[in-house]
Amino acid sequence: MKNYIHISILLILFTNAEIAIGQDSEQSKYSIQFNLGISRTLHYNQPVNLFQSLEGSFPEEQKPRNSPNVNLSIYRDFNSKNSLKIGFGSSSYGFWERAQSNVGDGITFVTVESVRSWSFYGLSLGYRFILNPERKVRLFVENEFIYEIPTQNYALLKSGLAIQPKIGGILNLNDNWSILVEGFFKSALTMYSDKNFGEDYKPYAYGIQLGVNLRI
Repeated sequence: MKNYIHISILLILFTNAEIAIGQDSEQSKYSIQFNLGISRTLHYNQPVNLFQSLEGSFPEEQKPRNSPNVNLSIYRDFNSKNSLKIGFGSSSYGFWERAQSNVGDGITFVTVESVRSWSFYGLSLGYRFILNPERKVRLFVENEFIYEIPTQNYALLKSGLAIQPKIGGILNLNDNWSILVEGFFKSALTMYSDKNFGEDYKPYAYGIQLGVNLRI
């Protein structure tokens, strides 16, 4: 039920913002954009123990891990500088971990190294501002909120809300097609760990995306 409430709020915000910006321009243009990227992911306040073990496992060190991300978005341009977007995508959070794990006797611990990762679907709502719309290569800044939902029922994890600012450039190939590159930093705004778990898991990611945009 909470998932539907968060998604409804995002859609309401998008509609209200669309009306407000649309009052400044009589024309509106739509485009579809596909992005594919790679990011380094970790979390705040590491080490965080996200692995349940009856014998006991205690992380000592956690380091960033490369994780893929992909998303499909629809943009509405209200003028040459301002656009709103709504999108859907998939991303992962992961990290390398060294932990002390009990062998099963309650006394003896051994060092174990492993890689942990989780995948999420994301519904995004954002705003883009073009800095130099008259140029063939257009620079932009963008910010979006992303509501992320686990792709499966992971123990200890739940859905969460993240913010993702971006900066990048768009190269126009012709009147309809353009390609772009953008750097981003994504940070959780809410806890992604279950409140009954006792560990505060707030992931973050930074990386680069390549994209192609088709005006429709």
